This record gives sequence, C-alpha cells and structure tokens, in this order.
Amino acid sequence: MNRMRLRSTTAVLALAAAVLACAPAYAGGDKALLIGISQYADPEMNDLAYADEDVKTFGSILKDFGGYGDSDMSVLLNENATKKNIVDSIVALVKDSQKRPLDHFIMMYAGHGLPSTIDSSKTNSFLAPHDAYLNQFFPEGAGNLLGNETFINKAWLVRQLSSMNAKNIIIILDSCYSGARDFGDLYADDLGFKTELAAGGGGKRGIVVVRKKGANPALDRRIAFLASSRENQPSAEYSELRHGALSYTIFKYLETVRGDTEVGAGKDVSVDDMYTGLSALFDTVQVNGQALSRVHQPVLVPIPDYDAIKDMRFVTMRGVKPKATLIAAAPPRQPDAPAAPPPPAPRTGELFLDTGSDDCEVRVDGDSTARRSSDPLELGEGRHLIALYLAGTNYNHTITVDVKAGEKRRLEVELRGKLAVESYSAGWGSAPALDVYLDERPVGRSGLRLKNIVAGTHTLRVVAEGVSKSREIEIRPDSPLLVRYKIIRTPPQKQRRNDSGAGDVTF
Repeated sequence: MNRMRLRSTTAVLALAAAVLACAPAYAGGDKALLIGISQYADPEMNDLAYADEDVKTFGSILKDFGGYGDSDMSVLLNENATKKNIVDSIVALVKDSQKRPLDHFIMMYAGHGLPSTIDSSKTNSFLAPHDAYLNQFFPEGAGNLLGNETFINKAWLVRQLSSMNAKNIIIILDSCYSGARDFGDLYADDLGFKTELAAGGGGKRGIVVVRKKGANPALDRRIAFLASSRENQPSAEYSELRHGALSYTIFKYLETVRGDTEVGAGKDVSVDDMYTGLSALFDTVQVNGQALSRVHQPVLVPIPDYDAIKDMRFVTMRGVKPKATLIAAAPPRQPDAPAAPPPPAPRTGELFLDTGSDDCEVRVDGDSTARRSSDPLELGEGRHLIALYLAGTNYNHTITVDVKAGEKRRLEVELRGKLAVESYSAGWGSAPALDVYLDERPVGRSGLRLKNIVAGTHTLRVVAEGVSKSREIEIRPDSPLLVRYKIIRTPPQKQRRNDSGAGDVTF
C-alpha cells in the first residue's frame, strides 16, 4: 500500500523532547552541514518516515565515496536538531569560514517546512527544527506578516549564507514549499541580484533566471540552491521509494555515477550533471502510476546565473566499477600443448548481517533485487552501500561496509529503539493515568519505559477516562523517543458536568 507523507507540518498529537548537543568547530576546505528530522516535539506535527535517514545516507555517500572526513561534516538528527543547535552550527561555520575560507560548502535539510495553512510570502519563518511549535505563530510588523520564534528564520538564514566565505555553495532543501519565490529570491536579493521566476536558465525547465541589479560588481562566489518543490507545492516521501523524492533521485543518480566509474578513479559531478539527471528521474520514476513530476518538480536557483554555475562541482564520486583487464590474444593451441590455466576467480568476501529480523530486506549499491538479511552476502572486494528495509514498519536504514577478498565477516545492525510515554496536567486537577496502546496492543500505563521496539513507524494510542487519541510515531535505534501528553481539565463549575460530576478531560 502506498504511503505518502508530506514534508510540511500537519496536525496530529503530542510529542515533546529536546536534547542539546555542542556545535562543532570547522576548518577550511570542503565542509557540509546536514540536518535531518523525522521526530518532532510538537503535538501538532506529523513525524516523517525517511527525513533523518535521507540525511544519514547522503552523509555516508559524502564520507565513503565523496572524500569527506568526519571532521568535514556536521550532522544534526532528530532531537539533536534543535533550533539552538542548528543556529549555533551555522554561526560557527560562518565565523570560521571568514578566518579560513572554504572551497566548497554543502548544506542539506530534510524535514518539515511551513504548514500548508501559512502563506510562505506572509512569514519569515521557514524551516522547522525538532523543537518548533505550530501554535506559536503571531502577527508581527506591517503587512499581515506572521512570526514564529521556534522556526528557523528565512531572512536570518539568508544573511548567514550570504556571509559564508566559500567559493562554491550548494544548498539542498528537501521540504515542502521550499522553492524559488521566497528563499531563493531573498537570497539573490541579499547578494545584489534579482530572480525572474519564469523557468528557462540553460534552456531547461525548473531553473530560475537570475539577473544583476544595477551596476553591482560580479559575485565572488557561485551558489546553487536546489529545492524539492516550487514555493506553492508540497514535497513528499514515498514508501515505494523509501526516501523523500528529491533525496531518492539524488541518490539514484549518484549510484549510477559510482557504478560507471572505475575503482580508484574519481568523477566530478557538476551541478548541470546532477540537475539534468534528477530532472530525468522525476519524469521517469513513477509512484501510483504517475511520474513524480506530476506532483512536484525540483527547482534550481543559480547565483549569479546558470552559465556561471553549471560546471561547478556538486560532488566528486569515487567509482566502484571493476577495472577492465586487457588480455593479449593467445596463439592457436597446439594439439599436444597443455590447457591454459583458468582465469582467476573474482576477489570476493562474505558478509553476514545480524539484524535480529528475518523480515529485513537488503539491497546492495542500489540493486533493485532484494535479498534477505539472514542470507550471507557474497560481495566483491571494496566498499559497498547497503540499504536495509523493514517492510512491516516502513523503516529504511543505510550502512557502508568494506569487504576484503576471502574474508568472512559478521556485522550486527541494531534495528530496535526505545519509547517513553508521560502525561502531565495543564489545567484544573491532577493528570489521570493514560492507558497506552502500541499498534493496538496494550503495553501499560503512562510513565512506562519501553525497550526493544522494532524501528520504524508505529501507531501510538492513549486513552484517558474514555477520551482516545492516536498518532503515528517513528522509533529509531539511535534516538529514544519521549511522548508527553498534556491533559487539560476545566473545573466542574465552569463547564457542563458529566454524569459523575467530574471535570471533562481533553488533550
């Protein structure tokens, strides 16, 4: 069954958690800031199935096939992707780039954008960190603008990125309503340019035309802003793809590049290469019988213009294709001559994945053929990107492994996580205990701590004095989930009494 989740905020139930992490220091060279959020603290936001894993997969590609080291990347996921941590990381990176200029900077965000009820042109709020709250939008300034201090501010983010001292900047936003009209236009304007929203840069659709404003000098940097949808379109993740649409097409294209490039060689993927490749995939990859481009289209904002950035390096990929071996033609074999020795056997190793589940599917290096994790994998010598998928809970997880010829290796992969459920009173009287159900099975009462839950999507339902609330939650091995329900009781004299005379309970 198809399950599509929009990467904009929509109303569900209560979830609250916030864990702070220190922002890392940066140095010159190539740097990346990767932010992926599937678990949200706000009771009004749906969790997302793939946003955090999309960012982790991109990080693995950069590290294991793109030449980035651990110190070159800052990765903020789920409860660590609070507004404070995101702001601190960006500020630290910008300050450090002014001391030691960067050659290449990539920022990727996968998560919720604005809710569909908020006009993006009427607010400077832009991206939702883990601890964003929808009910905190308020009128500010003139022009009916809405503000929300819990969101990442669009104008603030533009100012920071405009101050980034980097020759080449790649911005990837896999979220709803993230297209050109608002963020891209504001970004260009801050750098002394203007956008013309009719597509046509380089003769390709989806590329916004950018022009100089007045007599401003030429820009000393190149910027490619890539969004998963136009400013008036939602962005979606699909269970069939096991990724967000933009992330899936990026990974699929890079898998093709890796497969076509010899081991030991590097292939520079330009912005033009990437945009051409993913645009073609948006037109050909189908979900529910229609191409992705029928729902939303990727948008590229090139600054200062398309011709200036089309050859700019998006990323460099190390190949996995076995090197071709040239063998001289053998002379005709004489009748009494011994037979030629057989060609050497392929250099392979065996990998055993211990996932604790017989239902886990495995795909290697983007192969469309699924294998069972309980079966040993015979893999060629070298590095491989392995995707594990739990169909029962819709959980997708990617790892990178190195295989040595003749080696038999067992690798344990954790696919289980933790859940805590609490309740507290926000009105008259004390909070009643909640009966808790996970996937419609009773698991206890509020205050419980559950371990060993299979990673992925689950339905959490709580019941208090006949009032029932349900929501989907995401369980992650590396991110314990705390769900806190706020119980509101009005005093009996201020509301209609029920038969028992007790105050009504609401969540």
